Parts: sequence; C-alpha cells; structure tokens
Amino acid sequence: MTECKYCLSKKLVKNGIVHGKQRYLCKDCKRTFRIGDAREKYSRETKIKVVKMYLEGIGIRAIERLEGVPNPLIIQWIKKFSEILRAELSNVKIADNARDIQILELDEMFSYCQKKLTKSTFGKSC
Repeated sequence: MTECKYCLSKKLVKNGIVHGKQRYLCKDCKRTFRIGDAREKYSRETKIKVVKMYLEGIGIRAIERLEGVPNPLIIQWIKKFSEILRAELSNVKIADNARDIQILELDEMFSYCQKKLTKSTFGKSC
C-alpha cells in the first residue's frame, strides 16, 4: 500500500490521473501527489540518510558537499522531519508512574573551566 510522501499517512484516495500517472489525495494533510513522479530528484532513503547525518552532528554544509544536496533543501527536510516527529510524540501515551522519571544524557560532552583573568596580560613579559 502506498503512503503520503508528505506526512506518511496511509489514508489515501485516488484523485485522478495526470500525464498517465495515478494521483492521490491524502485525507490527513489534504495534499495531492503522484507515485513515481519524475520531479522527485532525491529518494526517501537519501532524505533519511541526510537527516541521520545531521542528527549525528555533521554540519549542514558538510552534508551538502558529501551528498550533493543544496543546504536550503537539507534544512527543509530537517524541519519536515521534526514536525512529523513532534506529531508522533504528541500521540504517545505516558504512564503516570513514568512521568516522575527524569533522564539526563551526556554523550561525549565535557566542560573546560579556567580561572578568568582579571588583568590584561597582553604585551607584558612574564
């Protein structure tokens, strides 16, 4: 079964044929699209790979160089992914006893503290 390429919903209805390709209407986001549209330059796998690279801490410009995807498009994919994720997380039911749990995750994080110099030592010999 096909799914909406915008919101990944499975609530679709056929909505005519355009240039010999079946057009679908999504009942959730009310957008229309075609399966196998020639205008789709990047596959879903590429989009997921780019978002995963961003989540792993690779910079947007580095992703642009590595994957050949323009950075405004990368930012658009990240925003769209965050909207989908936010919508899915809002539907998750949390048990009452689990609300008291607080988790703090520090992954490869460190801090560097140094005494702040009160006088400028620029140009002075020690």
